Amino acid sequence: MLNRLFRYILFIAVLVFSWQACEGDDPSVNASRFRLKLTDATSPVIKELYVDIREIEVFLVDTVSNEGEWISLEFSGRTYDILKLMNGKTVQLVDQYIPAGGELQRIKLVLGNDNRLVTNTDKPFPLQIPDELVDGIFIDAVKMDLRINTISSMIIDLNAALSVRESNGSYFLEPVARAFPETYGGKLRGSVTPLIGASPFVKIIQDEDTLLTLPERETLGDNTGTFQFIGLKEGEWEVHVVASPGSNYRDTVFISTLEAGKTTDITQPIRLKAF
Repeated sequence: MLNRLFRYILFIAVLVFSWQACEGDDPSVNASRFRLKLTDATSPVIKELYVDIREIEVFLVDTVSNEGEWISLEFSGRTYDILKLMNGKTVQLVDQYIPAGGELQRIKLVLGNDNRLVTNTDKPFPLQIPDELVDGIFIDAVKMDLRINTISSMIIDLNAALSVRESNGSYFLEPVARAFPETYGGKLRGSVTPLIGASPFVKIIQDEDTLLTLPERETLGDNTGTFQFIGLKEGEWEVHVVASPGSNYRDTVFISTLEAGKTTDITQPIRLKAF
C-alpha cells in the first residue's frame, strides 16, 4: 500500500515539474504579444522611397519602478518602398512576445546603406544618412501599455515629404516619423476627382502636424481616387486638396472635425474645379 502511494506521489511530482519546465520555455507566459507595423505619409514629388531598416529596439518603462530599458526586437533587416504604404496600408515588421507590465514610450531604428529614392521623373538618387543619425533614429511614441496575454500593435508612420533633404546635389534621408498604437485616434477617408488632369495630392494640417497622401484609383479607368489618414488626433483638421501646378484646376480647402476612435467619411467626392 505504501509502495503504491509513493509511486503515485512521485508521478504527480513529475507532472508538476514537467509543467513548470514547459512554462519556463514558453515565451508567451507573463508576456504581451507585440506587433510593429510601418506606414507612410507620402510626397507628391517622390515616386519611390526605399528605406533600409537593419535593427529595431523599443524602450519599455516599468510603471511601478519607473525604470526603463531598451529591448532589441527579433528583426532580421529589410528594405521597404514606403510609398507603397499610402492611405492606411501597412506592412508588419515584427510579431513577437515581449515582457508585459511595462509602457512602450520610444522606438529606435538603425538604418543600413541601401536607402534611395526615385523622383516622379524616374530619376534615381542614393540617399545618405547624416553622421548624427548613423547610430539610430529615435521616435517618441504615443505611450502604449503592454498587458499580459494581449496583442498590442504599434504603427510607425514615416513622413516621406519631410524625410528627404537635398544639399549641393546630394540627397539625405532624415526620417521624420510618428508612432502610435493601432487603435489610437481617428481616421479620415474620402475621394477626389478628377485624377487625370488635376493629379492632386491631399494635405491635412493640425497645429504643427502636417500629413500628405496621394489619392489612389480603386478601378481601372475610374477618374476618382480615394485617400485615408489614420492615427489622427481628435479635433479640427484643415484638409487641403492641391492640384498639380499648371493643371488648370483650383485647389480647395475645408475643415473636418475628427473624434477619437471613429472614422470620419467625406461621403461625396471632392470635385476640383477648372479655372
